[in-house]
Amino acid sequence: MRKQALLLGVAVLILALSGCCACNKADWPKAPVLGHMSIPQKKLYLENVRQNLKVFRLTALELDTHRRMTPEEAQKPCNGQGFRCEVQKYVELYAMPILQDAEAQQHVETRLEVAKVNLLSAFIYEETGQDSRARKLLKLFNKRYKKDTAIQNAVVDPTEMGCTRLAEGAASLEAKLFTPN
Repeated sequence: MRKQALLLGVAVLILALSGCCACNKADWPKAPVLGHMSIPQKKLYLENVRQNLKVFRLTALELDTHRRMTPEEAQKPCNGQGFRCEVQKYVELYAMPILQDAEAQQHVETRLEVAKVNLLSAFIYEETGQDSRARKLLKLFNKRYKKDTAIQNAVVDPTEMGCTRLAEGAASLEAKLFTPN
């Protein structure tokens, strides 16, 4: 009985310290400290972000959150509730800093992974009906990688974005986002 009480107490303490409790309102930094990471650490960071984005995308497809946000909904700040808000927070906190990291964009070992995270983030925004955010990320992808044939022809897992090459993914996303209904 004492063991169970002790284990329960430790579990509650761990939950409280990990930030899982609703009462823990930590002030998140604007961006992770990527400037102090080495290239191998950034590669691991990119891999983790991409894996989480894939889970978000699969969840979005299962939840069928494809309903487009109205212009009024798009202007409202996210109040922290709902799947769309979770996606938005994750992309802003974890994907955007690495997309804006100059070293990761330029280094040969991370450049392709940054491009994949960029396009996958745009796909997730599109899947959750946040078209304006998806357009911004697609424009960023095109600005950086449109003329880079190595990136455009890079093979990707079809389960990630529904395509086999980044160029195909960008083209299909562009057709969804920029074609008048």
